[in-house]
Amino acid sequence: MAGIYIHIPFCKQACNYCDFHFSTSLKNKEAFLDALKKEIELQKDYLGTKKINTIYLGGGTPSLLNQNELMQVFGTIDKYFKIHKDAEITLEANPDDLTKNKIKELKSTPINRFSIGIQSFYDEDLKLMNRAHNSQEAISAVKGAQDAGFENITIDLIYGIPNLTEHRWRNNLQNAFLLDVKHISAYCLTVEPKTVLAHQVKTKQIKNIDEQQSSEQFEIMLDAMKQQSFCSIRNI
Repeated sequence: MAGIYIHIPFCKQACNYCDFHFSTSLKNKEAFLDALKKEIELQKDYLGTKKINTIYLGGGTPSLLNQNELMQVFGTIDKYFKIHKDAEITLEANPDDLTKNKIKELKSTPINRFSIGIQSFYDEDLKLMNRAHNSQEAISAVKGAQDAGFENITIDLIYGIPNLTEHRWRNNLQNAFLLDVKHISAYCLTVEPKTVLAHQVKTKQIKNIDEQQSSEQFEIMLDAMKQQSFCSIRNI
């Protein structure tokens, strides 16, 4: 199955745990998009005659792109590649970007799947990770997308967060299940070198990740996912 992944390296603000390539300055966004379109053209023969079954815009925060910018990218892909008529086309999005107007704009693009970075339904956890959204925005983003007709939605959750109790982790999972999404990705918080989180742990501003707590929360997740028929579980 042939697919295209595109990394959009821009964010409103830096999450404390993130070590992906990104910039919180948008001054080079136009130049980046011009280079991206040129790269798509240069790679036009890479997949030969294969049809594209998946297109995934990750980041960074691809939901920072406006409708016109996204259509430029999709138009360039369509010009040089053969796209399957039922291709899954995913946009990673932060909840705070998915306003009613933004979702309406995205509905007129080829996007048919959202990957929404919720991470937690507790504002305390979101502040610790320096996320740009709050818990209410997370819920509103998913429901707003569903109301607009987006049925294929996946959300991200993070476990192993300092001070994330078993009770709160179970609540996070239950809140996710209540949203009736198609897929849930859950990740263990990792202290990556040269991140704000690593500095906070080193300087004892927050306690380090508790491996036993993380392991227990992973087991809780496995049981809960199985009970809700989320059967495809991988340990990365």
